[in-house]
Amino acid sequence: MINSTMALRRGLAAVAAASLLATGLSACGSSDESAGASSADTLRVVLPAQPATLDPIVGARSAQVVWATVIEPLVATGEDLEPTDTGLITAWERTDDLTWTFTLREGVTFSNGEPADAAAAVNTLEMVRDLDTSILKSFWGNAVSFEAPDATTLVITTKAPQYDVVNQLGTVYLVPPKYYEEKGTEGFAAAPIGTGPYLFDAMRAGRDISVKRNPDYWGDAAETEKLVFSWSPEASQRLALLRSKSVDVAFDLPPAQQDQADKAGLDVTATESAMKIIAFLQTDKAPFNDPDVAKAAALAVDRDKIVEGIFNGKAVADGGLLNVKPGTQPDVVVEQDLAKAKELLAGKSVEVPIAYPAGQYTNIEEVAQAVGGMLTEAGFKVKYNAMDYGSLVTQIGGGELDGMYIFAGVPNVAVPSFFVNGFMRSASITKNCGSPETDAMADEAVSQPDAAAAEAIYDELNEIGVVDKNCYIPLYRQIYGYAVADGVKDVKYSPLNAVDFTDVTVG
Repeated sequence: MINSTMALRRGLAAVAAASLLATGLSACGSSDESAGASSADTLRVVLPAQPATLDPIVGARSAQVVWATVIEPLVATGEDLEPTDTGLITAWERTDDLTWTFTLREGVTFSNGEPADAAAAVNTLEMVRDLDTSILKSFWGNAVSFEAPDATTLVITTKAPQYDVVNQLGTVYLVPPKYYEEKGTEGFAAAPIGTGPYLFDAMRAGRDISVKRNPDYWGDAAETEKLVFSWSPEASQRLALLRSKSVDVAFDLPPAQQDQADKAGLDVTATESAMKIIAFLQTDKAPFNDPDVAKAAALAVDRDKIVEGIFNGKAVADGGLLNVKPGTQPDVVVEQDLAKAKELLAGKSVEVPIAYPAGQYTNIEEVAQAVGGMLTEAGFKVKYNAMDYGSLVTQIGGGELDGMYIFAGVPNVAVPSFFVNGFMRSASITKNCGSPETDAMADEAVSQPDAAAAEAIYDELNEIGVVDKNCYIPLYRQIYGYAVADGVKDVKYSPLNAVDFTDVTVG
């Protein structure tokens, strides 16, 4: 969702503050204290940001790189970003238009001994649907009931037909019912328990988080005994930590650092991600409740210049919202037309605040400045509002912002309905573009027999949100870069902003 992923519910900032207090950058990535000396039994990873929370019920999917080592989704996702039968759910059947029946893997337990059965799945899904703080609440409003007729059978009944229920289960992470109820979100985030290949080990607030191999994992055992995650918002520092052998993997390296790492002889991987950076217009408030002003802003932006000027071509200009899979583009986009933008403004003095999460995404400050410069050229007056990620998340979810905010959209699962539910329904997270019309179209799309039958409706929804109403100015799809130290093998990055560490070896 907003990555990514898309953590935009009130209460998340409080959870983040309580569970993972940041105490300063200087400690992060320290070779003597946080990660320890290089070892064949330990993989040391430096991330661009500290996870806001390790609770998947309320947390942004940008943190799943950490928690997914411990907690697993109900449905696994393959390299083609489609559901597979290799995870906790091993089979499914659409019993009728409104009913899905799933088979859970037999004999799996959480690391605290609780059964990871259909009853646990029902409990997790009910929290995801019903809790006010649930990050996926808006995605499960169509679910009438979750039932467990026996330990390995899960039955989901919906109000209206929904073809993508299986896909949506790919971002529902299974949590132990008794432990979660006992600990609550803050307690769970401080010491999460799951069914995954690793067990939570330790958390040093503001410094690092470590996990250790689960000796009783139901699947193939992880190759590496321990993972240690630290963080630094500065890409140059992440690369410096890797080059100094203080860490083994440096994630989210911008093009400049990718080039430097390559010249230093490090193994660099660059993958087109499903994550795209989007400028959101709060079209229910001034100044963008004026359709001409919103259209002028959309016509002012040249995404190709951003890709070439800031990323040296190492990003993919993308003018669509609902084309979620890498390599896809919409049929209709908004191209820059400064003359038309100025004509629409008609000499009016329009002030636009641009909020963005400082340090959260690759080159985000430069991107915000570039967008602001283009708006200024069209005649807008721009005010920049750099915020920390948690504060921006809270203000978006609380409907406190006006103007424009630049954020990442990460489809946790690769279906258009994910962004429709998150952004385009009246009850969506952003609440900046929903209407009875889009709600009805969203219902019609998801009630189709399959993705192919729904495609034309999603194309129309995309055109409404991006081209007609200008609720969104999609900018670019990130090419995600990371580098590993000599001897590190088999780090597997997914375009859905997930990483599989189970086969990683450290030479």
